[in-house]
Amino acid sequence: MNAYTPLTVEDPVAAARQLLPLLAEHAVEAEQLGHMPAAVFEAIKAAGLFQFMFPQRAGGLGHKLLTHTETVAELAKADPGTAWAFGLLSSVTASVASMPAPVRDQVFIRGDELFCSVAAPTGTARPVDGGYLVNGRWGYASGCMHADYALNGIRVQDADGNTIDQGFAIVPLRDNPCTGIDITWQVAGVCASGSNTVVAEGLLVPAECIVRPAALKAAAAKASAASLAAMQAAMEPRDRWPQEPLFPLVVLSPMLGAAQSLLEKVTADMHGRPVIGWNFSSKAESSVFVQQLGQSAMEIDSAWMHVRRAIHDIDVTAQQRVLSGFDKARIQADCGHAMGLLRGATSRLMDVAGPGAFASANALQRLWRDLNVGSRHTYLSCPLSEELYGRALSGLDSTMTNLADVNS
Repeated sequence: MNAYTPLTVEDPVAAARQLLPLLAEHAVEAEQLGHMPAAVFEAIKAAGLFQFMFPQRAGGLGHKLLTHTETVAELAKADPGTAWAFGLLSSVTASVASMPAPVRDQVFIRGDELFCSVAAPTGTARPVDGGYLVNGRWGYASGCMHADYALNGIRVQDADGNTIDQGFAIVPLRDNPCTGIDITWQVAGVCASGSNTVVAEGLLVPAECIVRPAALKAAAAKASAASLAAMQAAMEPRDRWPQEPLFPLVVLSPMLGAAQSLLEKVTADMHGRPVIGWNFSSKAESSVFVQQLGQSAMEIDSAWMHVRRAIHDIDVTAQQRVLSGFDKARIQADCGHAMGLLRGATSRLMDVAGPGAFASANALQRLWRDLNVGSRHTYLSCPLSEELYGRALSGLDSTMTNLADVNS
């Protein structure tokens, strides 16, 4: 591949669906390895899915956010951990491909480079000759085992070590003596995401690879009317996406697929074996089990409805006007509430499936574990998200660090 010429994928969801048998075949291996196996990684790469969200100016098709969510969810039907890593790699890589040419030219050499990211500013960047000296440790870098770079949060310092700004540093992860990955992702679920810790010690980063949003906003505010008009004319839909709600939606996507897969598997077994100890030749003969199946299906459908409303705000409403803080608070509430619905539905589905569902050889227990671990991400907290929305409705201050105002 040449830089800025990704494989174009007209129907990413269909392409993901074709990969499900391969992902299912390697799901146990992925969990044991702690990252997606080579066969899976190469198949996703060959399908062009890692770069399918590239904007048109970088050779992509400019797919909508809804398409990304549906594609990640489709892959998660076979392996939520792999889908989690894929979702972040594809979204972050597309974000870097959307940056100005001086940044893209620094990092897209082959054209198929991949980026992971940790937004928390747990690193520092101090100006030196030739750029910035970057040091830090960034935990939970999902997809880092297959990434060429990490787009990681930093505190920008002056020459005396005082913090003057926050931003992101593009950290090279391949063949660089100043960077590495500590294997710290040893958890009960979503194991294949490979969410380990990225480390940088004394890394020299060119100034072009230090992204400072506040400085970019300040420069835009000083731009002439003609320059602003030209910038507006060149914008693509993804350039109008608000940044705050994107991460919750990306990590919620594999949970949607895991829940849908669990529902499909339990539904397929309703007419199967008898219920041990009870006078039912199958679960389908029990009104209790049938009702629980229906309730779970409705909750998963409802979760999708909330997610689609949230994405509509980004794909459609944000193209017409700038989303308010209240809008963003509702999107966060949609994500958290949807996660609560998915967790309740899948817990009930495991009740319907019965004790055999928890056997190590049963795919249901892996889907259930992955969802229960993934749903504990603080950005997907149902109570905290609902509290935020309640505060927005009540005119109270925001409780989210990256969403300062929920009343504007």
